[in-house]
Amino acid sequence: MIQQALGYFFLIVASTLGFITVYTQIDSSIQQANAAKRNLSPLRREMPIVIYICAVLILMRVITTGFSGEAYWLFVNLQVIILVYSNFLVPSVPAFLTVQAVGGIIFGTSGMMDWFSWIFLFASDFIVFAERWYGPKFKHYRMIYMVPAMIIGIIFWAMIGVRFPELISTRVAVFNGFSFCYAYFALQRFDQDQHVDQQIIAKLTHETQYDGLTQVRNWSTFQEDFNDAFHADGELALIALDIDHFKDINDTYGHLVGNQALMVVSSNLSKYFKENYPAGHVYRTGGEEFAIILPHTDQQVASDIVLTCQKRVQQAQVRYSQGEFNLTASFGLAVDGGKRSGDPTLMFKRADHYLYQSKHNGRDCVTVEGQTLPASQNSAVHS
Repeated sequence: MIQQALGYFFLIVASTLGFITVYTQIDSSIQQANAAKRNLSPLRREMPIVIYICAVLILMRVITTGFSGEAYWLFVNLQVIILVYSNFLVPSVPAFLTVQAVGGIIFGTSGMMDWFSWIFLFASDFIVFAERWYGPKFKHYRMIYMVPAMIIGIIFWAMIGVRFPELISTRVAVFNGFSFCYAYFALQRFDQDQHVDQQIIAKLTHETQYDGLTQVRNWSTFQEDFNDAFHADGELALIALDIDHFKDINDTYGHLVGNQALMVVSSNLSKYFKENYPAGHVYRTGGEEFAIILPHTDQQVASDIVLTCQKRVQQAQVRYSQGEFNLTASFGLAVDGGKRSGDPTLMFKRADHYLYQSKHNGRDCVTVEGQTLPASQNSAVHS
């Protein structure tokens, strides 16, 4: 009996850690794929995660139907652990509602649900999901995140033991409640170890937020910041820029001088925004490509800013062993006003399209919402 209980206990903890390990791998792969494709769509980022969680819940439900007795309640416990913990993982309200719908169907087909059980189920899941709004206050006490979920698990198994005494013994209900709580201790430990690893990587590589060469924010940070800015109220402007003839610079002067050109552009623009427009931030989004997010900025102000950026690049000098040379860049500006919905990728692609329109029109140009500004206007703005 003791050996069987230990076997069930090990299976619960191992299955829970297996679930979160696969989730972590999927989430990491999605982030890398989205970065490679420059995809900013929240739907494309969330869908694989939601599909994975729902698939695991459905699989657990199918497996459960083939068991009875203590083994049946073990798989019910796994379903509850995964359903409750998934509310820490889903990134948005639509994703939360989708997982809840699947969880509701799974438990609704079990024959154990009454009106009180439904209220308890959805209220519990919402409480855990809502921790993201006050959780940052307890970032130094990460175990506190798990306390509400463990309380929910204890209440759940107490309810099961009281409501179905003919189907589950008090011993099995207590065992499952204890296993539920210990699974969350294991999850918290996994989360803590992962957090420590991320901190070490961040200190060693500085790649979680900043580009190692130019020291401006990188693509991953741009992705997060632009999503936040896009879904916030107010006007929003996005500048995309690309250093002209960058391949020729590398071929003529070498890659070290090419790197110097990247650093000159990024440092000049960063200095300008720090001194004159602190709300704007420069991001290196790829090779010689940069982006600048301008929150709460209308088209007129954004146009003045992008023209000033063009002037700053023109005035920047790249020094090397045999002399120095000047740079130019092509710019695209996309502006959106008021409340937005839909895919932020479309706005990013619009700015990128205007950038290449500037290149096709002779380079060292600025294109604002599809209109390439004449050279006389380009030189009218001073830094």
